[in-house]
Amino acid sequence: MLSIIIPLFMLSTLTNANPLFTYCFNDAINYTANSQFEDNLQQILQWLPSNTSVTGFYTNSFGDGADRVYGEALCRGDVTPTICQNCIKIASQEVLNGCRSEEKIIWYELCQIHYSFQNFSSLMVYTGKYPDSNSLEKNVSNPSHFNEVLMYLMDNLSSEASFTPSKRMFAVGEIKFSKSSIYGLVQCTPDIKESDCRSCITFALGDLKACCQGRQGGIVVSRNCNVRFELYRFYNATSMSLTYPSPAGGKWKIGMVVAVTCISAFVIAVLSVSYVVYIRWKKGGQEGRNFLPNQSSTTDPSACDMTVSSISPR
Repeated sequence: MLSIIIPLFMLSTLTNANPLFTYCFNDAINYTANSQFEDNLQQILQWLPSNTSVTGFYTNSFGDGADRVYGEALCRGDVTPTICQNCIKIASQEVLNGCRSEEKIIWYELCQIHYSFQNFSSLMVYTGKYPDSNSLEKNVSNPSHFNEVLMYLMDNLSSEASFTPSKRMFAVGEIKFSKSSIYGLVQCTPDIKESDCRSCITFALGDLKACCQGRQGGIVVSRNCNVRFELYRFYNATSMSLTYPSPAGGKWKIGMVVAVTCISAFVIAVLSVSYVVYIRWKKGGQEGRNFLPNQSSTTDPSACDMTVSSISPR
């Protein structure tokens, strides 16, 4: 049922979506309208939708010299090719609005586009952003323990995405918390190294703590990686299921200690009472024997003689 509902929800989200965040790089100059740079940018943006939908990731460049434009697009790892293509198409149109910076990134919930005047291989500096939607999330009860469980989940997902080639730097999972579950997602752009993916997610999780500690959900987006968590299943993919070990193990150990202590105390009490009862019973039996008549006094020969003599005839 979820495999049907979630894609429909994605389509609805995509149709009515606004960008999560748009970032214009301050260190990049603005391009001029109708310039060669703008023509090259529009060309690379036309390539992105159909090419990205094939594998969920695409990068290329167009033009020469100072007007050359590098473009990159990423779809979330659980979306269909159709949803991916539609999302990139919408992002390609929207990224042209607003500032005319020669480097810019636009993020949607299901995809992102990054273009630049410089090669992406030289852009490994982390640039995490917090979408405004994070502030709309409600707070959770017991936030300290919640954050421990959340980070346990996200750290495991980070390792899964970074160092499992079959995952293609995308991982989702869930973990039990109280009476509900926490659902998490991490993703890196597939063009970076495993160690860089891990480092990027580590920085992003630091930002996630800063923006969303104690919240029921949150997302951090960046140039090369994204992280997100919710208290509902928001993705359409097979996920790993985890159990947080420390609280459950601690409670089990405390319970066992209490049980053993109580049983030991009960056994000692029973033995003590039984011993006291036995001692009293034994003492009482001894005193009873001391009150019995002396059998040897009834057979005194002198007594018999006195009786006989008193009734003898004269």
